[in-house]
Amino acid sequence: MTHRELRFTHEADKQLTVIENNPSLKGVQKQVRKTLRYLETNLRSKSLQTHEYQSLSRRYGIKVFEAYVQQKTPGAYRVFWHYGPDEIGKDGKRIPIITIIAMTPHPD
Repeated sequence: MTHRELRFTHEADKQLTVIENNPSLKGVQKQVRKTLRYLETNLRSKSLQTHEYQSLSRRYGIKVFEAYVQQKTPGAYRVFWHYGPDEIGKDGKRIPIITIIAMTPHPD
């Protein structure tokens, strides 16, 4: 299993801050953190139900994926992400990166 590091776009960082600072989203916060841990450590986790999100892939010109934060919930939260850009560590080794684009209720 490859451990990946997460990077957040400015928009995703703002969304995470809102989730973390809104007491009414305490449950969502816990679920988002779990999803982010899986993205770092186990992309094959069945609970993520990861799949390409084609409309965003076309918009960004790279493969963008959707991972489930919640199941069978109206307005269920999703994490949208893509691979890279990978970085090189001080030791010269490649660091695999996942870039988080957004954490939002599913755009139905």
